[in-house]
Amino acid sequence: MSAEEGLRLALVLLAIGAAAVVKGVTGFGFPLVATPLISIVMDARSAVIILSLVSLFGNFGIMLRGGGNQPTFWRLAPMIGGLGVGTIIGAQFVAAVDPVALGILVGACTLTFAFVSLLKPELVVPAGLERYLALPMGLGGGLLGGSTSIFAPLIASYLHALQLAKREFVFFVTLLYSVGGIVQVGSYWNLGLYSRNLLLIIAVALIPNALGLALGVRFQDRVDAALFRRLTLAVIFFSGTSLVIRGLWR
Repeated sequence: MSAEEGLRLALVLLAIGAAAVVKGVTGFGFPLVATPLISIVMDARSAVIILSLVSLFGNFGIMLRGGGNQPTFWRLAPMIGGLGVGTIIGAQFVAAVDPVALGILVGACTLTFAFVSLLKPELVVPAGLERYLALPMGLGGGLLGGSTSIFAPLIASYLHALQLAKREFVFFVTLLYSVGGIVQVGSYWNLGLYSRNLLLIIAVALIPNALGLALGVRFQDRVDAALFRRLTLAVIFFSGTSLVIRGLWR
């Protein structure tokens, strides 16, 4: 491994560790932070493929803390179905699209999420509309997540609008990411996207991922949530902006 490759790997591992801390504190945000940061030092396609497996392992750790219940699961069942279908379709996009265009898409998604979060719209889903919204929101979230590893903009926003309790929100948003992640990994594997080099990076990346998650969970109830969220959004905004500018400049 050359010095340049070693530095690139170190930056990838640092980005994964930092993103894992964010996920441990908030319950989501791992791909939103890690994907654009890694895409700065690697091509966006490799970043998406690496994070598909790394984020999946992290999801299982978060879910073990519990917080779910059967009534909410059945409310979200149509969303889970739509998420699976959308992820399969979105995964085909990764194999076909130009890495530069994919980088622009990732950057645009992260910027959209940052702007929406800053505006803080107090959205509430009326009970009568849930049965009509759950499936298309899951489908849209799967299309986005399958192609970029970023499920959060639609999934997290919809669950937030359901006004779930904190622990309940963290559990079900992680469950949905896990469903999408399993389908995503299976689709990428069938497409032959996991090269030997990428699998080696993924194996090493599991270490900072586990450490970051443990640290984030430990400080989940101690950190000033508002300040932490603002800092996270700042990282998301600048990394997303960088990706879009680099892609358009080329």
